[in-house]
Amino acid sequence: MNSEQIESRFGSYRVKVLLQDTNSRLASLCSAHDGNDICRTLAVTRFVTPVPDSLVDADKLIREGHSIGSTLKQAGLTISRDVVAEGTAPCGEGFAELAGGQIGTNELLHIRVYRLLAGPSDTAMVPYAIIAEAHHPEHIPPLTGMTPVSELTTGALDDDATLAMATLLSALKYATA
Repeated sequence: MNSEQIESRFGSYRVKVLLQDTNSRLASLCSAHDGNDICRTLAVTRFVTPVPDSLVDADKLIREGHSIGSTLKQAGLTISRDVVAEGTAPCGEGFAELAGGQIGTNELLHIRVYRLLAGPSDTAMVPYAIIAEAHHPEHIPPLTGMTPVSELTTGALDDDATLAMATLLSALKYATA
């Protein structure tokens, strides 16, 4: 899970919810360094509505600002990711600021969009959210030769995935803590 990877690699982890409404949230998954939070992943989540019955309790905690993956796992649920798109996008001023100035604008970031499934077992998983993430290069560097997301065809993405990707790309420019 992203949260465990960030904590293991950088020594700390927390979620800062930047914006949230009933259908989505924008969050900075960060680590602390010298009193500053450094964004390691900027994530846009589009929640499935209505919330599946088996996920209601965990969803309540997630909507209160808890980590998605960790909360689902602590609730004893099985989770799975179905990656629907990956590519690169340039870092914008917003992400650079959230990353404590460690990244220059226009530096390439690894972008991933996936469907998150969860449930009480492997055979009882249901869609929970579509998530679009931009990763700090020290956390998940972009692979050489990855396609820029601006060149990906969005025809393969459903409406929520397209909206999550567009929201993330805007947040790279304008998100602030």
